[in-house]
Amino acid sequence: MQEPTPRALPSVRDLASPEGLRDPYAVYSRFRDAEAAGRDIGRVVVRYDQIVGLLGDRRLSSERVGGILEPLGSEVRGRCPLVERALRGIVAFRDPPDHTRIRTLLASTFTPRMVRRVAHIIENVSKRLLDAVAAEGEADLHRAYAYPLPAMVVGAMLGVPESDLERFKSWALDIVLLVGAGSPSAQLALAAEDHFAEMREYLGALVAERRAGPGDELLSAMIDAADHGKRLSEDEIFSNATFLMTAGHETATNMLSNAVLTLMRHPEQFERLRRDHALIPSAAEEILRFESPVQMTARYAVEDGELAGRTVKAGDALLLFLGAANRDPARFPHPDRFDITRSDKRHVAFGYGAHYCLGAALAREELRIALAHLLERLPGLELAADDVLWQPTIDFRGPLALPVRWRPGGGP
Repeated sequence: MQEPTPRALPSVRDLASPEGLRDPYAVYSRFRDAEAAGRDIGRVVVRYDQIVGLLGDRRLSSERVGGILEPLGSEVRGRCPLVERALRGIVAFRDPPDHTRIRTLLASTFTPRMVRRVAHIIENVSKRLLDAVAAEGEADLHRAYAYPLPAMVVGAMLGVPESDLERFKSWALDIVLLVGAGSPSAQLALAAEDHFAEMREYLGALVAERRAGPGDELLSAMIDAADHGKRLSEDEIFSNATFLMTAGHETATNMLSNAVLTLMRHPEQFERLRRDHALIPSAAEEILRFESPVQMTARYAVEDGELAGRTVKAGDALLLFLGAANRDPARFPHPDRFDITRSDKRHVAFGYGAHYCLGAALAREELRIALAHLLERLPGLELAADDVLWQPTIDFRGPLALPVRWRPGGGP
């Protein structure tokens, strides 16, 4: 009897297909099954235990800028000097000792006191945004709420005037796509170069203003570190302010949109949350596990050796799929079941180890406040389309739009 033909191995390209963007978890499951059957899945890592181990392994580097830009070729890359300078200064793409130096400074501002102070901003902005749409009965909630809320919060942290926040919208999308596209096009890279130039000019003026009159926001702290402690360079100020205003706020936007979409797709859990708001903290953690806004991060081997059962050479990339780790049945029983009372909350939506997300506590607070306000102000919330389109990236996950409707008349 003839042996059945083995199922074709999945590839990273499958994740970038329309089907993969709609449901990457099915592709992750194929990777997991192939590995369990003893097949070589290359540099893709989908197991929770391996990803946690690798995120803390000093034999791996986070300096992934070369890997992001390499597909562009030398000619296009040479036309994007600001892109390269800006990306190389971002704390998430640095290794010790530079990573330690920059992170220590930034972490000193992400204190519990700061989270409490910013929570008041989140409360006020959230209420204002919902006041603007509550009587309408329908909206693109991604555009009307999930995008502006974190933009205004990060803007307040950096001291960016609210009137200028719309300028960051087009800047942010190209930069997020550049980092998350896997193989960015020359057109995308050149557009990002133009946007980095515009942002550098804008932030340069803002930095000069803060030097003349410092405030208590994060940007002033970064400037003080550069001017007095020499702990940051001018490029690092620009890079990390840009990172917070683009990728940092984009992930929060996706977190909020993913939350609403996940609840609408699981009406029994949504109804349970409506009846019992005490479940909001638990629901927030399950949302982060179930639909993580950051799906993948890359690490590069610094030496030849064996990592997670793979033989690697110095410079080889390992693709760590956080979204797959959060759906690993070896870690989370019934991982594809959305359960807002799930007791195991040790997901890796915010990463793990030295690069654990600096803003995790703030993001959690933002999500909890948003859920409470949406439950109160938008009764009967439901999706107003058969499906949604997803961002065309394998790193970041979020819908491009979120058309919804509700019963007008939710109380303030």
